[in-house]
Amino acid sequence: MEVNSVENNKKIMRFIVESNDARTFDAYLDLVAEDFVGHTHFVPGDLHGNKSLGEFFYVTEEVAFPDGSHTIHNLYGEDDKVTLELSYLGTFTGPLPDGTPPNGKQIKFHYNIICRFANGKLAELWWFPYDSYSLMKDLGMIQ
Repeated sequence: MEVNSVENNKKIMRFIVESNDARTFDAYLDLVAEDFVGHTHFVPGDLHGNKSLGEFFYVTEEVAFPDGSHTIHNLYGEDDKVTLELSYLGTFTGPLPDGTPPNGKQIKFHYNIICRFANGKLAELWWFPYDSYSLMKDLGMIQ
């Protein structure tokens, strides 16, 4: 299979999402570049290194939303980029990495992920919630 084949990159992203839902956060470690960078507003600064992605998903999904699951609505790819449109549904029962305490509410939110691949591995990732205000309100981060 071609190293940066769009179809292979899409399969990798589907596998990462499915592995997160199965709570096997290290299953995709070898599919993420060692110098991976992840951009998210859920933690201060960026994520760095291939282990950081699984660790991020562990604390935001296994700890904060242990019953959560994703739905992939659209998955697109071109050249070295893949974009996913997803929704996530889970009950907020554990703290977030920034210290936001759980409120026991079931939360559903939609977001996009833009991914860049290099040498057949996930190299960079950006998260974009559709409605950050509503999500932060549902999480109890703002009144």
